Amino acid sequence: MAEKEPNNTTQKPRKASNKPRKNQLDKERELARLYYFNGDSQKTIAERIGVSPQTVNRWAKDGEWERLRAARTISRKELVLKMLQKINERLDSDDWTADEIIKAAAAVEKLDKKTNVVTMMEVFAAFGNWLAARMQIDPNLTPETVNVITTYQDIFIGEQMAASKVNFI
Repeated sequence: MAEKEPNNTTQKPRKASNKPRKNQLDKERELARLYYFNGDSQKTIAERIGVSPQTVNRWAKDGEWERLRAARTISRKELVLKMLQKINERLDSDDWTADEIIKAAAAVEKLDKKTNVVTMMEVFAAFGNWLAARMQIDPNLTPETVNVITTYQDIFIGEQMAASKVNFI
């Protein structure tokens, strides 16, 4: 009886689909981003989501979360105060023209009294916090949906800032 020759054609095992894991990672990343914008530390976020602090740090770096959080978390009151401090410094230096003083005063008044970009950013931040909580209980609220919403919020804020032409001194 002739011996069978060994089969040299080895089949590679089929790769399992990474889609479910990718979706889970996207959801974790988006939830981490929302927690970060809420003011949570990277360590706290990592513990809450169940990923390493290095992962959260990488996500934050790649997504420029620090810069975005600074823009989203400043309140109208803080912005007015900072503008007034800057105006005070400039007034002490005596290098302002009357026109510049009038424009700065108008910018502060506008910021202090009207719904503006800062108010919108405060509302969007509160909405982001709500989305983070809602995503935990609503299976229809996906990271993709949240990404689309936040992308359009950012576009809207950018357009409003460009249209307002407020000089932040």
